[in-house]
Amino acid sequence: MISWFIQHGRAFPWRDTDNAFHVFIAEVLLRQTQADRLVAPYLELLARYPNVETLASANVDELRHWFKPLGLVKRADRLVEASRLIAEHHGGSVPHKLNTLLSLPGLGIYSAQAILCLAFNERVTMIDESSGRLLRRFLGTVSHRPAYSDKQLLKVASSLLPGQSYREFNLGLLDLAAKFCHARTPACGSCPLLQLCNFGTATVGEA
Repeated sequence: MISWFIQHGRAFPWRDTDNAFHVFIAEVLLRQTQADRLVAPYLELLARYPNVETLASANVDELRHWFKPLGLVKRADRLVEASRLIAEHHGGSVPHKLNTLLSLPGLGIYSAQAILCLAFNERVTMIDESSGRLLRRFLGTVSHRPAYSDKQLLKVASSLLPGQSYREFNLGLLDLAAKFCHARTPACGSCPLLQLCNFGTATVGEA
């Protein structure tokens, strides 16, 4: 997983920074949105609002108008409100406690843990629906619960998390899922985990 990611992992600007505010912006934008379409808007947003204070004082109506072509109008309200809370209650610094992050508008379990891992280098899992699907297929398990609330899945993911390079492991799960482990038409034959994957070996064997 880690060696594959180092060679083939996707490059996004929010992965090349440990600035917690920048990672926070990215994770609010990325919720249920394809990463590829957010690179330019993310960079433009940071150019307009480079820190918590500038975003906290942003004109919400102007920001809504800017977000409208992306179909992300509600993100404007969440970003400004969260920035105001960070400025007023956390000294302008993005908090690094899970429960505190979850109290901010626009963040869920996955996005909060992503901030902890990517911005604060904490050894925590980052399991969204796509990486959760990959793990379930790999293990040969089935569940209808959302990946972020599946305690058994999260327990297994945590046990797999290496002591080092856990950032690369988490991102590798996401990128492998995006490239190979599609919901409807998985590319099992090309996946580097094929020989170890319950779902993949069964699928390729049937073909």
